Amino acid sequence: MRGLLLIGVMMASLGMAKGDPMNPNTDWFQKAGCGVFVHYLNGLQNDKTQIHSFGRETSWDQCVREFDTERFAQTMQDVGAGYVIFTIMQVSRFMIAPNATYDRITGYKPGEACATRDLIEDLYQSLHKRHIPLMLYYTGDGPRADAKAAAAFDCSEPVTVDFVRKWASVAAEYGKRYGDKIAGYWVDGCYSWIGYDDERFAIFADGLKAGNPKRIVAFNRGVDPLVMSYTKREDFTCGEQNAFYDMPVGRFLDGEQWHILSYLGSGWAQPGSKYSKADLGDYVFEVNRRGGIVSIDAMLYRDGSLDRSQVEMLKAVREELRAGVARPPIPPGNLAFRKQSKLLSLDGSHELTVNSGSQFPRLGVDGRLDTFALAGGEWAWTYEVDLIDTAPVRRVKITFAQGYPTEFEIRVSTDGKTWKTVAAQSDWDGKPFEATFEPVEARYVRVCSIKPDGPGQKGSQMSVAELEVYK
Repeated sequence: MRGLLLIGVMMASLGMAKGDPMNPNTDWFQKAGCGVFVHYLNGLQNDKTQIHSFGRETSWDQCVREFDTERFAQTMQDVGAGYVIFTIMQVSRFMIAPNATYDRITGYKPGEACATRDLIEDLYQSLHKRHIPLMLYYTGDGPRADAKAAAAFDCSEPVTVDFVRKWASVAAEYGKRYGDKIAGYWVDGCYSWIGYDDERFAIFADGLKAGNPKRIVAFNRGVDPLVMSYTKREDFTCGEQNAFYDMPVGRFLDGEQWHILSYLGSGWAQPGSKYSKADLGDYVFEVNRRGGIVSIDAMLYRDGSLDRSQVEMLKAVREELRAGVARPPIPPGNLAFRKQSKLLSLDGSHELTVNSGSQFPRLGVDGRLDTFALAGGEWAWTYEVDLIDTAPVRRVKITFAQGYPTEFEIRVSTDGKTWKTVAAQSDWDGKPFEATFEPVEARYVRVCSIKPDGPGQKGSQMSVAELEVYK
């Protein structure tokens, strides 16, 4: 088996991915299911103050020559990566491969900005022999941190059509050189507030797809509350998020392949993991089962190796996908089982900190009474669960943990904005609460703990051991 790539094929053959094939160019991507994203930059692997560099700092050209693509590709095979997204550049002038167009526009000599080694070609060769597609990270705002390059490209805000044409021509040189060796682009910094519109996206997309019209691209619109579509010029959602939380309803979102990208550690390109093996593996499995794709940012060292703890996490995700079995709801029919939850203020205006250990956030909907959701920072608070699929809800049951509210309401919504109260209770004694009502279409369910709202009252701050929702 070829890791997550074949696992995705297996899941698709089992009919587990939802959605009609709206863009066949993304079929291979959807079947891959999950891939690894890495930052490779002069400011990380070639900065002696950063742990990524092993304390070594040289010219950028020397740094690129030292990168071991075989070591890197073998690790990608070991963790079962369905694809790799690798940075060409970010903000600075430094590029990972020769580009005559870039040198001509900026006036830099080969090796001064663009590495003389063709790291893109070498990465492709090492990954291709292991059947792992290569995608690239590019930006929409160019080498804006380098005075000489920024002036040459006219990096400014708002971005001009002339800038986009020149910057797209750099990508076009790479695209024509590599053809189908480059499967796609994830393009950062393409925000509407810096001037990107359909005209600019059309120019940019043409440059990115030069040499391979089937190459898939996505333009980053910024970090939104949920994964969102952006422009008709992209094939998949960029999906930048600060946590693996959102879940697709189906494979396509406004005609784009649903895709999410977030980091494994405490931040981008940082070591360790803020998730457990079981939780991250289950999350990726559920996203894949619904037709979505997950890209996981991991920490990359100068020599091409990855943070060891993250390697083990990625292997665990592979094993979870390889098992390929959806967990049946506990109890049977419970729509809330292992769905994403939030701890919110009473009015739902902002999220609260977790005060009950680690949360993926599945506590309170994990089928276990020995785990619970408890918010920190505010006494009265709201527990919200996203059912993902909208359904006619008619029964809700709440099992409280050591803390229970004396007055609370159950509210439901289809859009997370307009809410309907379907049950209310006062003077409660902490026992499991169950309410049956006329069916109401709902995707979101909230338990709003109104009282006690302070010390010295009957009951205590709400903690939810299990929330169950039924049709």
